[in-house]
Amino acid sequence: MKHHSIILGIAVALCTTACDKDLGAKKPGRSKYISRIVSYRPAPGQFINTALGSPEAAQGIVGGRSGCLSLGGFGGYVVFEFDHEVENIAGTDFVIFGNAFSGSSEPGIVEVSADGEHWYRLAGSADEEAETVHRYTIRYERPTQTATTEAVDWSDNSGATGRLDIISYHGQSYWPAFLSDNPESLTFSGVRLPGNVSWNEKSKQYVFSAFEWGYADNWSADYPEIAGNDPDTRNSNKFDLDWAVDEAGNRVELKAIRQVKVYTALNQTAGSLGETSTEVCGALSLSAGR
Repeated sequence: MKHHSIILGIAVALCTTACDKDLGAKKPGRSKYISRIVSYRPAPGQFINTALGSPEAAQGIVGGRSGCLSLGGFGGYVVFEFDHEVENIAGTDFVIFGNAFSGSSEPGIVEVSADGEHWYRLAGSADEEAETVHRYTIRYERPTQTATTEAVDWSDNSGATGRLDIISYHGQSYWPAFLSDNPESLTFSGVRLPGNVSWNEKSKQYVFSAFEWGYADNWSADYPEIAGNDPDTRNSNKFDLDWAVDEAGNRVELKAIRQVKVYTALNQTAGSLGETSTEVCGALSLSAGR
C-alpha cells in the first residue's frame, strides 16, 4: 500500500502540472489603478514643494485615488504606468481623476505610449480652435534662491515673457528644488490650449470654463458619469485610445499602451489664484479585469 500511495502521489503531481499547462498559467491579480510613477517633472507653481507637489505626493496617486498631485504651470508633467497593458477596447479605455468642478477646470493634455519611447497625444475638443498652439515651448528660469518664495520668470517661442508672481499665502519656493539634476532652467514643449479663465462680476470670482472633451482635470459633461460599468470611474475624465494622433495630427491606430503622460496645457494666471496648474488624483484602467 505504501508503494501504491507513492505512485499515486507522483501521478497526481504530474497530472496537476500537466493540467496547469493545458489550461494555461493562471494570471496573477492585476490592479486597475496606477502601479508605478515613471517620472515627475513639474513646472514651477504655487503648490510645488508642498504636500501636493513633491515626489511623495507623486507616490500618493499610486494604487488608488486617495492623493492629488500638482503639475505646476504649463508643461509640468507626470508619467505613470499600470501593471498591465491598457487595451483598446470599445469605448473608454482608461480614466484619470482630477479635482475639477463646475467653474474650475485646469485641463491637462494626455499622451500615451506602448514602450516609453514613442508617444502619441490623445486629441481633444480644442484641437482645431484658432487660439490653440500646437508647437508651444516655454522656458522657466530658476530664481536667485530657492529657500523661500521668489517670482519665476518665463519666456516662450513666440517672444512673449512673463512671471509667476507670488501668492501671499504660499511661502515656499515655487521652483521644484527636489529635481535630481538641479537645472538652472526648465523647458517644456507641447500643445497650449486657449485660455479659459474669466472674471464673473456678479459672483466676484474667477471662472475656469470647461472644454468639451479630451483633457484631464476638466469638468466635461461626462465627468460625473461611470465607464465600463465600474462605479469607481465616477468623477473622472474618460479617454479612448482611438483619439491618438502623431505630431502632425494624423490618427494613429493603437492596440494597447503601457504608460500615460499628463501635462499642464495652459499658460495663464488668474489674479490672486495664481497660475493654472493641472492636478492628477489617480487613474484607472478598464483592462485590468480582462
